[in-house]
Amino acid sequence: MGFSMEGWLVLDGYEDEPAAFGVPNYVGFHIRYICGVFESRGIPYTYMTIDQWRINNKHKLSSPDTRAKLKNELSDLAGAVVLAGAVVPGKYVRGTPISRRELDQFLSIFPREKPVLCGGWAIRHWRYDGWMPLRSNLFCTVQDTDATLDNFLSTNSWINKKRSIDQWKNWANKGASSKAVVNHPDLFTIDGRNGPLTYEVELYQGCVRFKRGCKFCIEPKKGIPIWREEQDIIDEVNLAIENGVQNIRLGGATDVYTYKAEGVLDLEYPIPNPEPISDLLFGLRENENLQILHVDNGNPSIIAENLGPSTEITKAMIDTLSDGAVLSFGLESADPLVHSNNWLNCDPKQLISAISHINDYGRERGLRGLPKLLPGLNFIAGLNGETASSYQMNLKLLQDIRNKGLLLRRINIRQVEGQGFQDIPEKIFKEFKETVRNTIDKPLLEELFPYGAIIRDVWWESHNNRIRDPKQVVNLEHRDISVYGKSGITFGRQIGAYPILTGIPYLLPLETKSDVVITGHGMRSISAVEIGLDINNVTQNQLSAIPGLGVKGAWKIISKRAIKLSKNNEKITSVSEAFTSAGVNMPELADRILVVK
Repeated sequence: MGFSMEGWLVLDGYEDEPAAFGVPNYVGFHIRYICGVFESRGIPYTYMTIDQWRINNKHKLSSPDTRAKLKNELSDLAGAVVLAGAVVPGKYVRGTPISRRELDQFLSIFPREKPVLCGGWAIRHWRYDGWMPLRSNLFCTVQDTDATLDNFLSTNSWINKKRSIDQWKNWANKGASSKAVVNHPDLFTIDGRNGPLTYEVELYQGCVRFKRGCKFCIEPKKGIPIWREEQDIIDEVNLAIENGVQNIRLGGATDVYTYKAEGVLDLEYPIPNPEPISDLLFGLRENENLQILHVDNGNPSIIAENLGPSTEITKAMIDTLSDGAVLSFGLESADPLVHSNNWLNCDPKQLISAISHINDYGRERGLRGLPKLLPGLNFIAGLNGETASSYQMNLKLLQDIRNKGLLLRRINIRQVEGQGFQDIPEKIFKEFKETVRNTIDKPLLEELFPYGAIIRDVWWESHNNRIRDPKQVVNLEHRDISVYGKSGITFGRQIGAYPILTGIPYLLPLETKSDVVITGHGMRSISAVEIGLDINNVTQNQLSAIPGLGVKGAWKIISKRAIKLSKNNEKITSVSEAFTSAGVNMPELADRILVVK
């Protein structure tokens, strides 16, 4: 997995903002725009993810000899651009955003005579917290990293710049064919199959609540929304698909319903405009090579106050999106005092109206076994005005939602980031979170992913740990067919927005996919077993994973199968025969899991 570096180094530290996501298996749009600058100028560059940097170079930093060798390798580069945009805290299965400590380590090893540009909202937050690296030739931009880079390449001087509409279009298209895409480790597997890469697309910049947006959020700071044209987005996506991309999420928007909405400058609740977003969705679906298509954020207050036009948009999404789509709804708090003090955008009445609306149209299941479109719900702890009763109001709201029979795909509970907010009562916060996980989340999970249901195309990502160990990336044994059916646990997810973590109680080759039947539920994950397992080849570990069978029953079946094959050179001819001959009762799910091939 060694790298041959040339030109500028573009280090993708990943981004996770309220309206932008680029942590693997996603590739974000800001890193692509940066690469698009180099592509448009024909300047050599090297794209590298922070995880690739860790795998290839982290071990070199501890030894003076290897450190000097790495520094010498880096001295041949023209400069470096580092994107650090993770400002929304989260747990990630497939990659981890760059930390401030890691950026300090990178800056200490990168030759001081070479220019370094750092960009992204994490950089801004770190600067506000007092981060000031002692290094010449370093510029930390507080505007668009791509435009700031482009200006430097023209003038050899560092000035904060914002991209123009023409630059936006150009760098988006160039980025679709850039090394951030074609060299991304998730685009293809090592044996040439399509990987799980999901391409995040920017719909617009800014927020319709630019005048008085949520105090904790960075999006209103980006100003009045600037829309991209539908055909420009379609053209970009088609270029990405030509380069091997199959999965798209429409992000880069605080609310998909307000794309090109009417009354943005004047109205508290701009009126959704169904035609542009519908044209975009159906236009994207004209490309037959597009597989998964999802969206991200929705504003429940906009939906609730404009049900007529919102319904047209919802129907267009139902017709075009892949099942498993999630609209993230930001309530943040059900407490009216918190709502007022923090300029929040939605009250509980509006929220329930919007959740009911999405449930009315999105509950039907699609080809992969998931509801077509469901809402997710975000809570933030530590906002100004919060008291112990705020948590009770939040819990009461969730109970009301469930009592109405409404579905939520996910409930995200996090602590506020940034300055100017109040301390979080740790005990109350922990109790609230545990109560939600036990009394709301798990019953929801059991309803959304019922026992015995089949979900399709789960992509296997990690062995024996929910978070992928980088060693499993470089050790090809984890991808080899020889591990199939051995002892251990394999974790994976379906491709798409906010996929459920799925665990199988035996090993499968990583970077492959399977259809599975659901066998159990955790708090925020499910357990499963593959379907279509051949009774004449299935291992004891695979058999014992079937609920109601166990290790002893599995051993009896394996033993009888071996005796029949060795004595008579005969295979088992039916699933029921395997159980009957072994004197084992056939469990409920056996006929869904096992077959004779």
